[in-house]
Amino acid sequence: ADAVTAIRLATAAPVAAGPVIFERLDWRPYGIRPVLPIAATPPPGEPTRLDPFRASVAASLRPKLALADDDARLGDALDRWELSLFQGDPFRSEQLRLALDSALGDGDGAWAAAMRGAALLGATPQERGDILERLRSPDPELVRRLLVEVLLHGDRRRLVRELDETLLALRARRANVADLQARAS
Repeated sequence: ADAVTAIRLATAAPVAAGPVIFERLDWRPYGIRPVLPIAATPPPGEPTRLDPFRASVAASLRPKLALADDDARLGDALDRWELSLFQGDPFRSEQLRLALDSALGDGDGAWAAAMRGAALLGATPQERGDILERLRSPDPELVRRLLVEVLLHGDRRRLVRELDETLLALRARRANVADLQARAS
């Protein structure tokens, strides 16, 4: 299930694993196990390719998904985002707002989460303003990008503190967005 989630996060594609996994040991059949329903069901959407860049992002995300086991807020954000892929409005919008709040709100509410999200994803002041406006009613793509950044950082709680310091101009802005854009080109 984590592999499917990592690929969904990296590609924004309607990826699913199928109903069962055939296990092998030394190339011999070992067993058949059911896949979790959320990983076995493809969400609606346009198919896309798993190019080398997205594959490297998915490979980076896969082990980082284990962080959600120790961080209940991160786990809640990931679950809500993934559930939103299968829902229509108004339920989708509510799931995405709660996912944003779980990921970056840290008990301070949706407004603080939106401010931190804009600081995290925006490379320029204009871009941060546009992202802040979009985070007032977040779409799955924007929350997906935000969750990828949170996971790649590796420590959600420390990231929230760093973003607060960035917003107060106590710390230079993070360069992760520019780094990812450079890797993509």
